Amino acid sequence: MPICADCREIKFMLTHDWGDKYTASLCAEDPGLEIIEAFDREAQQEKAAEAEVVLGFPDGLELDLLLESENLTWIQTLTAGVDRIVRSPHAEELSKKGVILTNMSGLHRDIIAEHAMAFILNFNRRFHHYRDQQKKQEWNRLEMGYAAGNMITILGLGSIGRELAARARAFGMEVTGVKRNTSTGLKYVDNIYPPAEIEEAVASSDYVVSALPLTSATENMIDGRVFAAMPDESYFINVGRGDVVVEEDLLKALDDGEIAGAGLDVFREEPLPEDSPFYERENVIVTPHVAGSFPDYYKRALDILLENLRRYRSGEEMMNRVNYEEGY
Repeated sequence: MPICADCREIKFMLTHDWGDKYTASLCAEDPGLEIIEAFDREAQQEKAAEAEVVLGFPDGLELDLLLESENLTWIQTLTAGVDRIVRSPHAEELSKKGVILTNMSGLHRDIIAEHAMAFILNFNRRFHHYRDQQKKQEWNRLEMGYAAGNMITILGLGSIGRELAARARAFGMEVTGVKRNTSTGLKYVDNIYPPAEIEEAVASSDYVVSALPLTSATENMIDGRVFAAMPDESYFINVGRGDVVVEEDLLKALDDGEIAGAGLDVFREEPLPEDSPFYERENVIVTPHVAGSFPDYYKRALDILLENLRRYRSGEEMMNRVNYEEGY
C-alpha cells in the first residue's frame, strides 16, 4: 500500500541518477512527490530553491546552493558516511536551520563485514601469494594459518563493527572491540575498551580492523603508537575511512616489520595515485573503496528511504538521523 492515500505535495530533489525504475517505485509508494532532477551544479543552482527533501550522494550535493532553499527540511544521503557534509563549511548553517540529515547506516553492514573477513581469510590462507605464484607457474606450498583461535580487535562497533563481530565469532575468533561507551556489552564481543585504551586493546591482536567513521575525534586516531602496540605478526585492515589513519606511520610500520601486513579499502586520497607506495608493498592488499559495493544497492536504499518518508510524513522519529556535532 502507498505511504498515504492523500499525500500533500513534497518537492523531492534527486541529485543522483539512480535509474528510472527506482524513481518510479518511489513515486508509486508516495504519489505526493514532485520529483526534481538536478544531477549537476548547474541544475541545482536552477532548482535547489524549490526543494523540501533532497536525496543523493554527499559528493553530489551542492550544499551552498541547497542552503538557499527556504523550504529545505530534510537531506537523505545514499551513503552511510556523511563526513563530507558534517565537516563542510556549511554544516553549522544546516544544523542551525534545523535541516534533518539522515544516512544509510546499516545499508551495507553485512557486505562490508564480509569484505573485512575476506581480507582476514586471504592473509591466513595466503591467496595473494598463491596468485603471484600462479602467474609465474610456480608450485610451492607456503606456511598458512587459520582464523579459529585468532584475536580480532574491531575499532568502531557501529552496525558494520557488530556484523563483523558476529562473523568473526562464527569463525571461532576471539573478539575485542573499541567503542566510546563501554558501560554496556555487545553480543559476540568478549572485551571492550574505550578509545583512550586503544594501545592495550590491540596489544594481543592478530587482526585490527577499523570500521570507524571520520569525525573530529577519529581523524588520525590510528597512528604510530597504535601500530607499535600491535604484535609484529598482526595485520591491519581498514574498511572505514582513510583519514582515520596516519598513512606515513602505517607505511613505516609495514617497512620496519612492526606489523605483518595490511588490507586497505580506503585511503586519504582517492583514487589512490599511481605512484602510491602502497601499490608496491607485497604485504599490502589494496581494493579501490569497494567494500560496500553489491548488486541491488539502490533497492536496499529505497527500502530505507521509504521507511523514512513514512516517518517524515507522520512526524515520527527518523531512522539514521545524524548528529551534526558528533558526525554520525
